[in-house]
Amino acid sequence: MIDHPSLLSEIRSLLDTPAGAAPLDRDAVEHTLTNGYAHALHLEGERLRIEDRLRSAVRSDGGGREANDELTDLTVELARADQELARLRSLLSTLRTHALT
Repeated sequence: MIDHPSLLSEIRSLLDTPAGAAPLDRDAVEHTLTNGYAHALHLEGERLRIEDRLRSAVRSDGGGREANDELTDLTVELARADQELARLRSLLSTLRTHALT
């Protein structure tokens, strides 16, 4: 599977095609969209695993500093996963729309 930064770069390079340039290569767009949707599913899986870990940490909270640090770390991880997923979905939607016009 393609790594996240490379995928975002690939999507942006397709989106940055100048107006009036030759139409986007359909195969390249479909390949990028397929990789993007697969990566979005992977990120969603990671996000769900973080949520599970967060729920477990809340249930077993010992109230100590270590438990609080873990909750903070997991909350930050979850927010980051949400941001990555939202950014990827937005770019994929834009690419799909751009390719269809």
